[in-house]
Amino acid sequence: NNLLMATMFQIYLTTFGFGINFITSLCGLQLIPFMLNPIFESSSVSDFWGKRWNLVVHGLLKRGVYKPVRSKYSRLAASTATFIASGVFHEWLLSIVFYSDSEDGSCSPICYSPGYGRNTLFFVWNSILIGLEYAIGGAAIFQLCRKHLPITLVSLMVASTALPTVHWFTNDYVRSDYFRDAGIGFPLIIRMTDE
Repeated sequence: NNLLMATMFQIYLTTFGFGINFITSLCGLQLIPFMLNPIFESSSVSDFWGKRWNLVVHGLLKRGVYKPVRSKYSRLAASTATFIASGVFHEWLLSIVFYSDSEDGSCSPICYSPGYGRNTLFFVWNSILIGLEYAIGGAAIFQLCRKHLPITLVSLMVASTALPTVHWFTNDYVRSDYFRDAGIGFPLIIRMTDE
């Protein structure tokens, strides 16, 4: 289920952000929030990616890619370049997380070999959605929806534009048992078997 996987990522990143914020607060530092409930409170695709999802990485990409490209080209070109850079960055992360555990580059049973390219395709799809928002997002129907529907419903409609492709992003994490392994840091509810 793509909505479930997207929500799991939101929960994991939010919790990770709380942990990092707690640790840095002990040192007298305060960080920006990691996430601002993007799946259930976004009013548009650009609101989801630009103001709510993974704000730390967003800030880096905005300063490192969007603004330099935007200074010479359109906002659509800058957004597309930023999403492509994010896709390449996530592909790089996969190569770090899912490393080969043998000298010849092969994978033993404890290693997972990701399928590269899907993360970048996911982010390219989202750049297309941003382009569509730039082109038709101001239409009366969208303004009426934002104004008169509950934000949770609007946000789920926004998220549904990307949900058909979320598996391009989450597939490697699901197949590699990322959620099972990351679950070590979270309280788990499991069924007890009668023996």
